[in-house]
Amino acid sequence: MIAEGDTAAVLSLLKLTMVEIDAALDSMERRDSVLPAEPGQEARTVSIWLRDGTPRKLLVTEPNEAGAMTLESEYWFVNGEVRAVQQPTAAFFFEADRILLWTDEGLEPITTITPEERMARELEILAEIEKRLAAFGITLS
Repeated sequence: MIAEGDTAAVLSLLKLTMVEIDAALDSMERRDSVLPAEPGQEARTVSIWLRDGTPRKLLVTEPNEAGAMTLESEYWFVNGEVRAVQQPTAAFFFEADRILLWTDEGLEPITTITPEERMARELEILAEIEKRLAAFGITLS
């Protein structure tokens, strides 16, 4: 994923991306939607923040073990590409649709991920984003 020794710099960039975008949310256009409920779960609430029609942040409720939407996933975008993802049990830093850094929920790097696991998770996350942006009629380039 990334060279040993670069982890701290990438982790710092991940946190900075999240903080800088979050600090500017009040100046962005916000839209909200609800996705249909899946069996055994409540409906998901989806919120997106746009700057000049381009996604900057996506916030989605996630089910707990009982199916109640008490958890959240957050996605941050830079220049129309996903850059950071924070889910209930993990976080990811992306570059050109590839996971550069995979951490636990406390942003501690996980180093035991195989290339196959990384590629499978990239595809899952990108499919989730595509489905969730579709609620707003938005696609990423």
